[in-house]
Order: sequence, then C-alpha cells, then structure tokens
Amino acid sequence: MGRRILNTLDCPIIKFNVLPDPEKPVCLNVKYDKNAAFAAGSTFPDFMVSVISEDSNIIKNINPGRVSMKIWEGQSSGNRVPANVTTLGCSKVKDGKDEGFFYFRDKMVPERVGTYSIQFAFAIDKTNVLSSEQIIIEVVANDPVQLLPESLPATPVVSNVRTVASRTLIKDLCLHIKDEYNNRTGYDLVGKIIAAIKSSSEEDTEIPVFQGKVKTIEFPFNRGSAEIINLVLAENSPGRDSTEYILEFEADLPALAKPLEPYRLSFMFYNDFKKQQRMATLTREKDELSKSIAVYRNMFDTTEQLITEMKYQVQEAETKQSHLKNELKQHQINIPQTSILQYVDSLIKQKRLEQEGVKKSPRRACTLSNYPKDNQDILGKIAHLAQIEDDKAAKVISWHMASDMDCVVTLTTTAARRIFDETQGRQQVLPLDSVYKKTLPDWNRTLPHLRNGRNHFRPIGNPVFARDLLTFPENVEHCQIVFGMLLGDTIIIDNLDAANHYRREVVKITHCPTLLTREGDRIRSNGKFGGLQNKAPPMDKLRGMVFGAPMPELYSVLSGQIDLLQQYRTAVVKLHSVNQDLHLQLQSLNTPEMQKRKQELAEQEKSLKLIEEKLGMTPSGKGTESLLPLEALDISDIQSCRYPASTCSCALQCKGPP
Repeated sequence: MGRRILNTLDCPIIKFNVLPDPEKPVCLNVKYDKNAAFAAGSTFPDFMVSVISEDSNIIKNINPGRVSMKIWEGQSSGNRVPANVTTLGCSKVKDGKDEGFFYFRDKMVPERVGTYSIQFAFAIDKTNVLSSEQIIIEVVANDPVQLLPESLPATPVVSNVRTVASRTLIKDLCLHIKDEYNNRTGYDLVGKIIAAIKSSSEEDTEIPVFQGKVKTIEFPFNRGSAEIINLVLAENSPGRDSTEYILEFEADLPALAKPLEPYRLSFMFYNDFKKQQRMATLTREKDELSKSIAVYRNMFDTTEQLITEMKYQVQEAETKQSHLKNELKQHQINIPQTSILQYVDSLIKQKRLEQEGVKKSPRRACTLSNYPKDNQDILGKIAHLAQIEDDKAAKVISWHMASDMDCVVTLTTTAARRIFDETQGRQQVLPLDSVYKKTLPDWNRTLPHLRNGRNHFRPIGNPVFARDLLTFPENVEHCQIVFGMLLGDTIIIDNLDAANHYRREVVKITHCPTLLTREGDRIRSNGKFGGLQNKAPPMDKLRGMVFGAPMPELYSVLSGQIDLLQQYRTAVVKLHSVNQDLHLQLQSLNTPEMQKRKQELAEQEKSLKLIEEKLGMTPSGKGTESLLPLEALDISDIQSCRYPASTCSCALQCKGPP
C-alpha cells in the first residue's frame, strides 16, 4: 500500500483588526467614596455612574431614566436580583455639566442595621439590562439617642407591705442603648444606670423609696446594656395610696457627649395589700388592651402614611407631566386631551423617521481612512477629530492643514512609538504628552483688531478665528490642544481685499497671524500672498482629505424632541399608575373589614379609658387619639385620570372619577 503524500500550499497571510463598537455598552463604571460609613437613616455618599462602550470610552446622550439604582437587604448569589428591591432614579445633573455621568445624590440609607446589596442598572432596551457589579455594604447603627428595654415589661402594681413579692417593681429587665431607628448601639460605652422614682404630679411630696430607704440605685452599664435585677420598694415605704408613680432609668455615660433620653416606666402604688391584688388584675387587662390598641394604631398610622406618600407621588407625577408638557409646547408640540399615548407613540415614530432621513441626507465627509482606535490612548487622525459646517471654510482650512490631516494624534509617546514601529515609520504621529502647553493660544482670546472690548478699526469681511469654526464630536480638551497648536490664531475672512485691509490695519498695533479667505486665498503671517502655494484648489482636488460636516442642527433638535416625548410618555403612565394605586388604597378604607377594625379599636379605647379611671392612672393618650384624620380621607380625594372614563381613550383603562 503506497504512502499518501500531502502537499502544503503557500497562501498569503491576511491580518485584520476587529474594531470595538463605540456605541455598544459593555459595563457600568461606578465611583463613590469607598471609605464612607453607612449609618442607618443617614444619606448615602454620591454615586457617579457612567456607561462604558467596547472602546473603553463613556457613552453619552443616554436618557437618565434608563439608569437606576437598586438596593436590597442581604447578598444575592451571582448577579441575581431578588424581587423585593427598592429602585431609585438618578438625580438631575447640575447646569447640564458632566455629560455621560449619572449622579445618585441624597439617597437614604436603610433604617435597619444589616448587610445590604447595591447594584446599578442600564436599560439597553425593553428586554436587555446591563448591570454593574454588586456593591456590598454594612449598615451600622446611628448615634445613640435613647435607653429602651429589650421587651416592654408589664405595668408594675406594688404595695408597701412586708411581702417582698408585693414590693417588687422589676424582677429582671435588660436595658439597651438604641438609635432613633431602634437599632442597638453604644457597645463601646461604659458607665452606670441610675434608677429613681418620680411623681407624675409636682405637688406630690410623698415619693416611694427603694429597699434600704434609698431614693436612687445604681446599676453597672457595660457593652451597650445594663441588667436590672430585683428592684424592690422599702417596707412601709412612703407613698400616696392608689397613685401612679414613674420609675425612671437615666444613663450616666461620661464618654457620651449628648445625654440619652431616659427610660420611664409607670407603676401603681397601694397601701392596701388586698386592693393591690384586685388592681393587679385590672392592670394586666390594661396592658393587654394597650398592646392590642398599639397594633391597631400602628396599622392605621401605616395606612395613613402610605396614603400621604401616595398623594405626594401623585403631586410629583402631575408636576412632572405638566413641566414636560410646557417644554413640548416650546417646541411647538401640542398634546391633545384624548388618546394621549397613541398620539405620542405615533409622533415619536414620525420624529424618528425624520431623524433617520436627516442622518442619511448627503453631507460633506472625510474619506481619508482613520487609524484603528484599538487603544484608548489613540485619538485618531487629525482629519477626523474636527468638523466644519461651512463648505468654503472647510475647504480652505483643510487645504491649509493638508500636511497634518493624515497625522495620528495619541495621548502618550508610548502609543505614538508603537504606531511608528508598526508602520515602519511611514505614519506620522503626534503625542500630546510631548506638547509644551504654555505657548498654546488662549482659546478665548479676542481678535487682534479688538482692544479692551473696542474696535481699534472697523474691519470688513467678517473676520473670525479659524478655530472658532471647528466643532469636536468628542475629546474636546485634547482637540483644543491639537488645533490650538497647529492652527494657532489663524483668521478666516471673506476675500483677499478684506484680508489685505485687515492685515494693513492690524500691523499698526500688533502682530498679524495668518489670514485665510473664504475664496481660498492665504496671506501668511509674514505678509506673503499669491502664487499656487497660497491658493486652495477646488474641493474635489483635496482627494477626500477635508474636514467633514457636522450633523445638521435639525438632527439634534429632533433628538431633543424625541427625548422629551419619551419622558412625557413615561410621566403619563407613571401618573396613571400612582393615581390608580391611590384610588385602590382609598377604596380599601371603606371595606367592611376596615370598618370593623375601626369599631373594634374605638371599643378597646373606651374600655382602656374606663380601666385607667378605675386604677386612678393618668390617661395614656396613646390609644385615644381621634380617628378623624383617617376617616376624613375619602375616595373623592383622589385625582385620578384627568379625563372622564367615557371620553378617555389613553389605552390605560381609566376607571377613576374625572
């Protein structure tokens, strides 16, 4: 069996670069103070978020509504976000600065101590979301403000008889330091707790005393807690029969600058043992009723707070919608009273078609191939760094800079040297880190015929600095260095006669820079003009080495209108949503179940008042607040959809009153 001979063919090697897409988002960059502490209920440090493209640059012209901040308790495995997240929008950028950056300012830290996760998200489209890495934070307790028990004790009922059990105020009570959000804190504090008995009436001089006939007792305080064990009244202690007294625990902590709010516990004092036993039963009933009333009041208060917050959201949404509607009017866009969403959607579609038409319309373009931007230190060829709107100015400036148009600008000499090596020295390069910037012209300098804001002479021919006709799509600061160095103070003027007149007058007072005319002539800074070397050829002779024209102004106008319409559409949907939520919440107040709870609360408050009268206690007031603020809320308070259900056709199925 013969051997098979394999022959290999020589073929050319084709090298190609895959260029990164400058419009494709790949990650989110989040900056914030990583040394900041997250105290419960305080304000987060400012978060600055930007969307990074494949070419490692920041993507601009992004609707802020597409960037959000999510926060939830605990940690998630991988990049998964749980269902119970709080979503926050970004803050308004001040003075329109920092394009491409989204700030999250004045966001509140959760009130509960624990581990939380933060993640930022960018909605690429309706289905795809780009998320940042999760930021894990530890929320710690805020400043200590109060002394509270681990669990609320029952109201003590005591007498001054011989039996110790009948004289015991506290058997076992643990007091902790807490912040205003009920988080434990003060673990590093050391001191003492001073217990004292006070009367609810300043006129009462018969104050009970503790065992040993002392008025105060001290307990050690360590690591944020104090154990109160067996606090007993003295036998035959003074005190007025059937009277309510207050047991006060005050913290003495030298390291604490601001004193804590003491913990106060009311108790009933009797001189009669049998009466004490009877009243103890009533006191237990009172405590049970107080707990039940507290639950009811908490529920009603939460409902009231929720409705208040919902009304605020409705007000905010109305203000936002009204503001956007007024902005649209300034663009001669009037929104109809009916079929709002259908109208806005069709208008957005129409504006996008117009925008696409403007984008595809023919305009001057630089046909010189750009250098691949495979490195963030490469800005590109000079011909691609700037755009000029006026055709005549574009022709003469492009011709004037013809020897520089093909030059690749880099941020560093290292990047420039790499390009030089790759092209065997054939590609000219300009590294900006080698430019002496102190000799660059002032970009805001006035024309030479102006002195102290006044004309030294009246110029003709509309002179203007050539650099003022340039627009830079990106890297503005770097481009100002490049063109400030290459163009200097070169001036554009209408024609040769105007240029000669201008130069003749300027040299009387100062040096005159190079003058270029819109007809294509050049007067050098030394005064020379004329000849082929000082006359720009026709545009087609420049072989594509010409600065391109920027997108027509209409394109940016349409972009702004589309963005406003999208924001308005979001505001309309948001207003309807919050109105519907408020409407449903107000309806829930009048359900039979809610009415039954109100009745039960009223009955329990009445029973509590009777028991407190029997005990001779001061009415607590906590459970006897009027329900008027809650019952005053009615479904008529809601301002649902602005239009009657019979005429509204916004496709949102409005059901509320007009």
